[in-house]
Amino acid sequence: MTALRAIIRRVFRGPAFAGLLERCGITPRQYWVLVDLFDTLGARQEVAGMETGALRAATIVWVILSSAISLLMLAAGSTPGMYLTVFLVITVFQLSVILVAEVSESLVNPVAGLILAHQPVNGATWTAATLTHLIIVVVYMVAGINGVPALVGVLLPHTDRIHRVTYLPMHFLVALGVGLVVALLCCSLFGWLVRFVPVRRLKAAAATVQVFPLMFLFGFPYLHEVAAEIVTWADSTTLPAEWVATVEAVPGGFPALLGAAGVAVATVAAVFGLRALSADHLIRVSGLMQSPIRMQRRRRRRFQLGQWIARVAGGQAGRAGYEFLRCMLVRDWQFRRNMAIQAAPLVIWFIVLLVVGREVSPFDPGFAAAYFLPHLFGVTIIITCRFLPYGNYFKGIWSFGVVPDSSFHPFARGIYAALWFMLVVAPHVFWLFVLAWSWGVTDAFFFIAHSTVAASLYLGLGLRLVHGIPFGKQTPSAAGGRTVDLLLIYPVILGMAIGIQYVLFRSVAAVVVSTVVVGVGTYYLTRPALARFASRMRSNLSPAAPGSMFRHVYEEAE
Repeated sequence: MTALRAIIRRVFRGPAFAGLLERCGITPRQYWVLVDLFDTLGARQEVAGMETGALRAATIVWVILSSAISLLMLAAGSTPGMYLTVFLVITVFQLSVILVAEVSESLVNPVAGLILAHQPVNGATWTAATLTHLIIVVVYMVAGINGVPALVGVLLPHTDRIHRVTYLPMHFLVALGVGLVVALLCCSLFGWLVRFVPVRRLKAAAATVQVFPLMFLFGFPYLHEVAAEIVTWADSTTLPAEWVATVEAVPGGFPALLGAAGVAVATVAAVFGLRALSADHLIRVSGLMQSPIRMQRRRRRRFQLGQWIARVAGGQAGRAGYEFLRCMLVRDWQFRRNMAIQAAPLVIWFIVLLVVGREVSPFDPGFAAAYFLPHLFGVTIIITCRFLPYGNYFKGIWSFGVVPDSSFHPFARGIYAALWFMLVVAPHVFWLFVLAWSWGVTDAFFFIAHSTVAASLYLGLGLRLVHGIPFGKQTPSAAGGRTVDLLLIYPVILGMAIGIQYVLFRSVAAVVVSTVVVGVGTYYLTRPALARFASRMRSNLSPAAPGSMFRHVYEEAE
């Protein structure tokens, strides 16, 4: 393996390949420096993305899964065409989920672009280095998903010996070609974003695009209904006779014409999208980093919640925690990227409950879908708290080293107040008006009061997941995996909680008593959680600042 790597390195880093790069407008020396730099930064987790170790682990997982699927299809006697189609669909979907996030991280992430923004690196060299990483991702995933199935496919019932002999290379080459096309389309998608979306909106658009593949996964069971509606609409549409005669005259008829049109549109979209990335990409990095900050020409008087937070949370330090979290939640690139990946199923479930949950009141006989609402808020809170410690603010975390120790506790209360208002109070006010329209004011009020207390309990538990100052750590590669492990045991807790709710909501008095009891328990649970949260924020600064610079002043004053 070492000898093979040496041969590959000698070929691709030799003068022949360097000449090819120069003819494409790419500086060979800078290109290889960037390739090695990105690989090193990925291995050290300096920038997010799938580094070589994560790719190898994902490849091994897909080798196991694809082997099981291929053996099952072989035992079922699948035809070669259906067999190949199944694995091509799996390849396209898996690469879409991975590459959309990878392209966003490589081409739109301002932190990665800022690494060499001050260096004279042209856009073609930068884009070529990032595309090299994407090609490596494609090769790894295609090999993992299609390696074993290509071998097993030889045993399928082929029509003749030639097809049996050529199936192995044809399966792998077709899958590799499809993977490269998916990579080009993903890159062109972000090229179109760069072309049309303003710089100040580019980060938000990139985070939104990452949700689409996951929404497709949850909407896949309904695709046949959508396809049936499209077919019905197409059958009811009458085309002019001249058009029909022209289409029938084409070899292959309407399917061939539709396929040619699709290939042409995809080609044009890919070419023009990639041309947008061939411009000097690094010029936009400064705008990306400063895009969330906009000066207001005219000050408007509005309700300032921070003033009330300062009175409740303990002064200006409490208001600072509230304002810090409120601003960083919508500005921090890494946090928004992490949450965008988790947002698709949550959004779909909230929409489902908004449509179905209003039909039956929880106080009526029978099972009500609204029982899931408090726990859906709880899952949202847990995921938010899970990713809250990670972001791009780790470069400025040193500024908290000059903060007096006595200010951390009100600062923690301000952070808690911001989370409580944004994740508990505001959405429950919206649901109160929605449910009051369907159930009546009384049922909606008692249910929303119960849900608010339950969500507050989730928030008290979620504070234990925030280790350190929010947005002050780099995202580890296992953060998402630990969140998945945490949610795997949640269905058991959810079933028990819904069973208790089903018994309680037979009586309004039982709901009132349980709400009061849970509210009191939440209060006594949250107080020590806030104290530990403040302590964890102080201890997080200990490597850089063993103690506050004002500590000795306060000790002498006492």
